[in-house]
Amino acid sequence: MLHPGFFSFIILSEKIRTVVSTNGHFLTAENSEKLAVSGLKRLIVSLDGMDQKVYSEYRRNGDYGKVIEGIKNVAKACERTNSEMKLELQFLVNMHNEHQIADAERFAKEVKADLKLKSMQVIDSQDAGKWMPSDKRYMRYKKAGGKYAIRNSMPARCLRLWLNPVVTWDGKVIPCCFDKDADFVMGDLKNESFRSIWNGSKYDDFRKKILTGRDKTDICRNCISGMRGVRI
Repeated sequence: MLHPGFFSFIILSEKIRTVVSTNGHFLTAENSEKLAVSGLKRLIVSLDGMDQKVYSEYRRNGDYGKVIEGIKNVAKACERTNSEMKLELQFLVNMHNEHQIADAERFAKEVKADLKLKSMQVIDSQDAGKWMPSDKRYMRYKKAGGKYAIRNSMPARCLRLWLNPVVTWDGKVIPCCFDKDADFVMGDLKNESFRSIWNGSKYDDFRKKILTGRDKTDICRNCISGMRGVRI
């Protein structure tokens, strides 16, 4: 929402089911009003703690008070404008905040928002021990042989490759949001159309590779697609 053309993007995508995820730091009264009447289908706000101390464990340098105020701004704007936009609060459950789940549920009810409790992805799985909650429903990782590994059996399939492409800030098309550093670039929109990239041989070869050996691809070894019994 720092981009000066942000709201024009939403207008251009009005006929598409569009979702915006935000850390909630720019939900001023004015921006909240614009969002409520923009045609946006869903606004997801990250809320990973219910006080400044716990919130800061994961959201480093974040301002808990500003986020809460922003969520309330959106809720008021939606009610005032009779907006159809859905407000969703996302709560990544970890050992530092799992005791606040009930507080998050009460707050979500207060602002008439959906609450999504999710397990937490750790970029380096060996850091998982610093975050693992006690509730198994939110544990993406297991400890084996003194090391942490994702609890996914890695089935040889992934719908993301057919449903969830990602375009980076500089126009590169990558397979999904798990490719954090754009290591698997399928094409560049500065040089070719999305359709030609999507239907191109490079994308096709990558899909076949995942269907025959998903566990051999770096970005897939920490992925939760196909995982069962965990809130993802």
